[in-house]
Amino acid sequence: MHLKALEIQGFKSFPERTTITFHEGVTAIIGPNGSGKSNVTDAIRWVLGEQSVKTLRGSRMEDVIFTGTQSRRAMSFAEVTMVIDNSDNQLPLDYTEVQITRRLYRSGESEYLLNKTVCRLRDITRLFMDTGLGRDGYSIVGQGRVDEILSHRSEDRRRIFEEASGIVKYKTRKEEAERKLEGTEQNLLRINDLILELESRLEPLAGQAESAQRFLRLSDELKRSETALILDSLDQQNDKLLEAEQEKQLVMDDLAEANRALAALREKNQQAARRLHDLEASAADKQNELGALSQQVTQLQGELALHDARIRHLREQGETAAHEEAELTGSLQDLGSELEGRRARAVKLEQQQSLYRGRLTDAETRMQDLMASLDAAEKRIEQDKVRLDQLLESVYSQRAMLSQTQGQKDLVENRRKAVRQDQQEIRSDVDRLMLLQEETHAGLDRLQNETTTLQETHRQQTAQLEQARQTCNELSRRLEENRQTLRNQLYRHKTLQDLERSYEGYAEAVKRLLGQADQDPDFARGIRGSVGSLLRADKRCELAIETALGGAVQNIVTDSEETASRLIAYLKQNRAGRATFLPLQAIQGRRLESHLLAQVSKMPGFIGLGATLVEAEADLGPVVDFLLGRVVVADQLDQAVDMARRIRYACRIVTLEGDVLNPGGSMTGGFQRHRQGGLLGRQREIDELENANRQLAGVIRQNEDQLSEREALMQDLARQVQESDRQLLDLSHLRVREDSRLASLHDESEKASSRLQLLQDEDSQLAAQAKRIEADSQTSDQIIRQMETEMENIRERIARQEGDSRAEREMRDDLREEITQWRVSLQSVEESLQAAAELIQRIEQDRTGQQSRLERRRREQAEGLAEIERLQQEKETLGGQIETLQRSGSQLADEVRAISDEKNRLESQQEDFYDSLEAATSRISALQGEISRIDARKERLEGLVDDAKNRLWEAYELTADQAAAWRQDAVNRNELTRRVNSQKNEIKALGAVNLAAIDEYTAVRERCSFLGGQRDDIEQARHQLTHVIDELTEAMKQQFVSHFYRINENFSQVFSELFGGGTAEVNLEDEQDVLACGIEIKAQPPGKKLQNLLLLSGGERCLTAIALLFAILKLRPTPFCVLDEVEAALDDANVMRFTTYIRRYAEASQFILVTHRKGTMEAADRLYGVTMQERGISRILSMQLTD
Repeated sequence: MHLKALEIQGFKSFPERTTITFHEGVTAIIGPNGSGKSNVTDAIRWVLGEQSVKTLRGSRMEDVIFTGTQSRRAMSFAEVTMVIDNSDNQLPLDYTEVQITRRLYRSGESEYLLNKTVCRLRDITRLFMDTGLGRDGYSIVGQGRVDEILSHRSEDRRRIFEEASGIVKYKTRKEEAERKLEGTEQNLLRINDLILELESRLEPLAGQAESAQRFLRLSDELKRSETALILDSLDQQNDKLLEAEQEKQLVMDDLAEANRALAALREKNQQAARRLHDLEASAADKQNELGALSQQVTQLQGELALHDARIRHLREQGETAAHEEAELTGSLQDLGSELEGRRARAVKLEQQQSLYRGRLTDAETRMQDLMASLDAAEKRIEQDKVRLDQLLESVYSQRAMLSQTQGQKDLVENRRKAVRQDQQEIRSDVDRLMLLQEETHAGLDRLQNETTTLQETHRQQTAQLEQARQTCNELSRRLEENRQTLRNQLYRHKTLQDLERSYEGYAEAVKRLLGQADQDPDFARGIRGSVGSLLRADKRCELAIETALGGAVQNIVTDSEETASRLIAYLKQNRAGRATFLPLQAIQGRRLESHLLAQVSKMPGFIGLGATLVEAEADLGPVVDFLLGRVVVADQLDQAVDMARRIRYACRIVTLEGDVLNPGGSMTGGFQRHRQGGLLGRQREIDELENANRQLAGVIRQNEDQLSEREALMQDLARQVQESDRQLLDLSHLRVREDSRLASLHDESEKASSRLQLLQDEDSQLAAQAKRIEADSQTSDQIIRQMETEMENIRERIARQEGDSRAEREMRDDLREEITQWRVSLQSVEESLQAAAELIQRIEQDRTGQQSRLERRRREQAEGLAEIERLQQEKETLGGQIETLQRSGSQLADEVRAISDEKNRLESQQEDFYDSLEAATSRISALQGEISRIDARKERLEGLVDDAKNRLWEAYELTADQAAAWRQDAVNRNELTRRVNSQKNEIKALGAVNLAAIDEYTAVRERCSFLGGQRDDIEQARHQLTHVIDELTEAMKQQFVSHFYRINENFSQVFSELFGGGTAEVNLEDEQDVLACGIEIKAQPPGKKLQNLLLLSGGERCLTAIALLFAILKLRPTPFCVLDEVEAALDDANVMRFTTYIRRYAEASQFILVTHRKGTMEAADRLYGVTMQERGISRILSMQLTD
């Protein structure tokens, strides 16, 4: 057995489906840090059932799903499949190749598949138990497992030794047995508690059951006496009700007459009230008009007073305005004189200002001309100096360039010779490289055509494989679902058959008789069976029929009365209880009358007559009619009520939900859980399950055939895909090699061509540069002579211009002093002129303001005189209006007094009416009080009647009509009362009665007997489990000790070989408890003392752990072993020792090494490189190594 392949998709850094094919021998997985090579080890751990997130280097299990990168989305699931070669049948499966698959979805759901069939983690664990594989085995060893071996907690090492000694299977079985034993002891404890509790209840229940039976008898007698007493009270109260009704009718007639008289009085009063209301309205209107007139007079008188006040005010304003006018006229004359003097002074200042401004302008003009001349001269001098400096610098530069040009000319000639020689050599190399590129291009074209053809074939094969895999998964899922459904149905079928054979649900007497009949054919003669087993009903009507039958479903049908008598005698003889029998010779069935059946059959909700809704053998017709001939089945309760009313409760009506309307009107119903497997429907369900099981078994066989075909197809496609992968990989390697060669040739050719072109360009540039240097030399010599001549001319011109500028600067200074004096004089005159203008403006503003006030006063005086004239005219008009209004007010006052007199007369008449109305109302109130008293008496009597009816219903669920049959005419009321009191006292003497005690006593007694048998069975199971645990413990001890000492011998030998000497040993810390004690490792490298692992160096500790691993592999080789950088801490010499042992053990075990070390890589038969060309995504490259 060995690991053939590992398929990874969506796991950590492997988003794409990646297949790693493993061969026997040593395989190394290499790659830089962070490339994802350890993820391969994690994938193997994960698919074998690893549940520790910490071991998988994550924080939660969903972290193993590819989380995405910047260019690729996250995946929704992770899947790893391990393919194992089982041709040696080391695994207990009938397959030469075993596939273990584990999937995890981001939603948290996960599943395990064994050869593409869904299974449990427990199945995977048990499959690899004691093989060294599995999550707790020693087949996968990383740095964490090395640390666990070297841990100071010696108990941590036990798991490896237990796996190596092969006791894990025994240990698992022992743990399961211990769990079962614990559960068995708990069950036994519970059963003992139940039995003690039930036994303590039996004796009290016996007394309670006897009291309950006496209570039921007394209650029936009390029911008859109380019913007769209540009926007598009902008769008396009904007679009193009739008398009260007749008395009420007489009073009602008197009340009607009194109401008619009261209505006539109210009509007369309403007429008088309407007239009084009209008079009050008219009086109110007149009063309003009178008030309005008075208000108008008052308003006009107020306006007249306002006019007088306004006239006085206007006359006072006129006198004030005349006095102010005289003052304003004098002030205006004074302001005019002052304004003339100020204007004359301003004219003189303006003349002086004009004179000063003209002289200043003339001086400034002369100054500007002089400054322009000076600026121009200075600019010319400055320009000549700048030009002189430039020429001097240029001369120096030209002379330096002339010397440099001569040196460059020599260098260019030497370089041109070297360039021409290099060009000749490079042309030969370019021709050679072009020929090699053409040959490589032709080879790549052939490889590309082969790759394209093979890729298309591979794509088609992969699509077919994926489709086949999906189909297999779907078929496996459907097959498992069907198998589970079949298991459930078979269990249900067996349960129902067991219930039917044991007559579960029947009374003890019925169960005893039918069980005896099954065992004794002579005893069974004449017994047809129970009603529940002989009748069949539609599933829809089962609940209704079983409810209608009630306890009769357990009745036993016999052929004759003699058989029934024989069975009754048997029950009496064996004290087996009571049962009801239906002899076919004696039973006479009776069906519902045809006219009643015709009535209900036409009503909504009618399902049918009970006798017609069941199936039975023909000779059982009398039994069916006897039990169900007068039972009607209805759909719903409200429809059943309508039917019962129509036929006056002449028969029993049952609804499909089990509600019952009994003859006479009583109803039974309410909530009940829908029962499954009732006595009536049990056999029907058994038949249905048998048919369903046969059909489902056929479907399962068909699914298995389809799955086998698809799995065979998928295996064939998988082999084709693997072959295509191998061919594509080989072509890819060839293409990579040819691409690399072509790229190298192309780079060399490009470089050579570029170099050649550069040399050609350089040669042309050098030739042009030589010509340019010669021309530059001649030009520089000529330029130097020209610049020296120009420099001499500039020096002479500068000296001449500086002499002219000195005289003009002296003239400029004199002119500046003159301009300053004129500016000061002009500023003084302008300030005086501005002050005079401001004063003139202020005088003019005052004069204008006073003139405006004078005109406004004159205008206001004229307007006041006109207003006084207008007010005098309005006063005369207001006086006339006041006199007119006063005359109208006197007339309205007379009309108001007339209305008031008539109103007083009507109010006197109303007082007389109220006396008559009060007398009539008192009469009506007296009659209504009489009616109320009669109604109260009637209501009390009706209440007594209702109370009596309610007592009948609440106590006995009887209506008055139904209770009429209980009437006792020959007994008087006093005798009935005496009987009721006597019966109630007897019932009261019984105290609290538990009516359920009768059935509960029987049930508890049967339950005690049943639990006693269960307790005996559990005791026997406990003894058996204890014996199994003892045997497993002894076997584990012997096997563990035997293998432990062999591992110790191997460890000592391997340690000495790896270290080149020294000794090592493993010891049990407590040999009396070998299955639980810790394991201590001691090592003595060459030249050191025997000491604990903690005192060794890091390399020594690592090599010691490796020695222990090899010692275990020597005893119990594992099919394959994965070592993840276990040799990282070793030096090169110890790595060589490590690889030597790897090669030695590779003959018996397959090794997969994740490593960085060169020595380990050299020992491998095949290398797999893990790269991360795209950040976050790992890819696999393989390489076959040869000697």
